[in-house]
Amino acid sequence: MSNLFFGIKNISIFFIISILYISEAKAKNCLDFLPFGHNSDYVHLPLKSEFCVKYGKKNLKFKTDHLGGRIFSTSNNKIQIFGDSQVLGLDLDTQNKHYLNNYYSKDFVIYAAPNNGPYEVINFISLNDKNIKNQILINFNLSVDLFRVYSDWEIKNYVALKSDQLSEILDKPYKYKTIIAKSILTNKYFTTARKNNEEMKKLFMTRDVNYLKKNLTKYILKIDEIIEKLNLKVDFVLTMPYWIYQKKNNKFERINFIETRLKNILCSTFNKKNKLNTIFISKLNFDTKPILTEDKRHLRSEQIKLIHLNKYCKN
Repeated sequence: MSNLFFGIKNISIFFIISILYISEAKAKNCLDFLPFGHNSDYVHLPLKSEFCVKYGKKNLKFKTDHLGGRIFSTSNNKIQIFGDSQVLGLDLDTQNKHYLNNYYSKDFVIYAAPNNGPYEVINFISLNDKNIKNQILINFNLSVDLFRVYSDWEIKNYVALKSDQLSEILDKPYKYKTIIAKSILTNKYFTTARKNNEEMKKLFMTRDVNYLKKNLTKYILKIDEIIEKLNLKVDFVLTMPYWIYQKKNNKFERINFIETRLKNILCSTFNKKNKLNTIFISKLNFDTKPILTEDKRHLRSEQIKLIHLNKYCKN
């Protein structure tokens, strides 16, 4: 029976690989996926690399430093930015289009990748402390980071590639599909599925508020610890969840009952005394223009503008 199972499993792997296979020659021009992997501590892009990623009808260029940080220039006058795919800039390939460019004059190096959660950011800073500048910025993506502060969050269930596989898939991109297929079949917790807007709203609304506040407070204390340990000056940006918006009368607006709940959580945790230098929260730039990226799970960079959290909490 076990031989039959493994026989079926091998056939299934071959079948999935065959379906997902793309020609190596075609992929070398521009990837149809963003390459990222994990080292068990955090998620990152390929180290010291240049590659192209397809985004709708555009081809976006990516360049990274020796730690996998996305860079737009070779200048040494940089600010280090940490977070997940929201702050990475999946819809742009020049810094002047990034939402943070309106608030920070230095050139960016962005240490971010999909599924790189809040504690993964702390791990990165701790493990690479000799490379961390005194002033940094951390972006907290409220769409998903709210759920990544729970103890059951594990990057291996969402990120299939390991760090040492990234160089190989840049040379042979078809292997990315192979690894994804194997992860689906061998890790019962691994998934490439993502919840839709309604499912995300339900997930948020069914969470115990007090327990969520407790987890956020615990995370903020960890941030305070590393600030004190490394003598850092940290600006903090909360980007609104994409699923909090709805289109009404040709305008995008926040859903009131969801925002009321979220605001209560944020203003009773992040807006309390802590060691963060400045805390911002995002709002829409243009309520009549499309707000989501091609994958429908991120806010467009052009749509994000920032206000101070304490001002948001007072209104």
